[in-house]
Amino acid sequence: MESGARIDTREEIEALVAYEGRGAGTDAERRAADHLARRLRAIGREGELEPVVVHPRFALTHALHAVVAVVGSVVSVSSGPIGAALVLVAAISTYADLTGRFFLFRRLTAKRASQNVVSTEGGEKPGVLVLLAHHDAAHTGGVFRPRSVERRARIGARIRRPFGLAEVFFAALILLLACCLIRLALPMSTVLGVVQLVPTAALIASVPLLLDIVFGQIVPGANDNASGAATVLALAERYGGRLEHFDLWCVFAGAEEAQALGMREWVRRNRGELDRERTLFVDLDKVGAGTVHYARKEGLIFPLSYDARLLGLCEEIAGDQLTGQHTSRAAARGYAARTTGDAAAARARGLRAVSISCLNELGYPPHYHAPGDTPERLEDEALEDAYEFCCELIERIDAQLGPEL
Repeated sequence: MESGARIDTREEIEALVAYEGRGAGTDAERRAADHLARRLRAIGREGELEPVVVHPRFALTHALHAVVAVVGSVVSVSSGPIGAALVLVAAISTYADLTGRFFLFRRLTAKRASQNVVSTEGGEKPGVLVLLAHHDAAHTGGVFRPRSVERRARIGARIRRPFGLAEVFFAALILLLACCLIRLALPMSTVLGVVQLVPTAALIASVPLLLDIVFGQIVPGANDNASGAATVLALAERYGGRLEHFDLWCVFAGAEEAQALGMREWVRRNRGELDRERTLFVDLDKVGAGTVHYARKEGLIFPLSYDARLLGLCEEIAGDQLTGQHTSRAAARGYAARTTGDAAAARARGLRAVSISCLNELGYPPHYHAPGDTPERLEDEALEDAYEFCCELIERIDAQLGPEL
């Protein structure tokens, strides 16, 4: 797909993928960020690097949670209060980490420098529309093998409730905590011991799986998320300075694969300047394979609903696609995202946001966090559909929401 004279999405994707190993907090991530800043300047926009300090080892953090909880489970047999206290601390730290409220165990892991790439404009218009896309790539692991991901997706479809591994992990912690608390009143219960064994075994099994991610290779990240970053560049070139009611900003966040750390820091730094009614966020994440989907809600354990007005515009576009008023391979669909991305980080601070992705028929992005996430496996039709959907969304935001500001 080509947009204008200077941004060719395929070329931009390949250029980002060329920065091999661009995991959160790596030198390759820094060089990829610098590349995006140069590309922004090449199309006549500002492009500034904003360094952030992060703790990106999320998998190691949760492995520590599991180990402490398992120790607490064992200790609870002989010393109920101490065991329950250990599991409680692990559960609180896990909850805080997965929701992004604060970090406990994660602060025990190494710090790294990451970068956000920020491009602003104007300041005279009443609203700000921020296009988001992260530029780092993920670590792979056995839980991300294509067959494993497909199997979980099929189970979710069968029970009509998509679920993520973080949700299963947290549920095991809560069940274990409940068992330890009940043990304070029933220390000799045989039935309780059998029940307690189930979450304990699950947490023991999670440790090698999490460590596998810690030491796993960093994937090429063509779809996740060079595709989103390249599409944001194309949209910025097309709409920069051309909206009637909105200044168009771009934020290419770092360390998203470590649970949106770069975006969380950007929102924290700028929260005093961001008007909650006049600032809107559109996140492009994994838009290179499948058909267009928009997240109705997103979160690892307690999903937050996205902005109702933005979702309404997405539904309008999907309705027009169904009736043939807009050409597309398939009408866009809403879904519940069991992840945490940059738009979710903005929404957690009460800001208006929505996230756009492309998913397959089972509701997940092909080659998710897998070594096979290469440019050759991207679909030109998906890139084009996502670009056109976002063009229509931006124009409707300006035409319908802009006059209300």
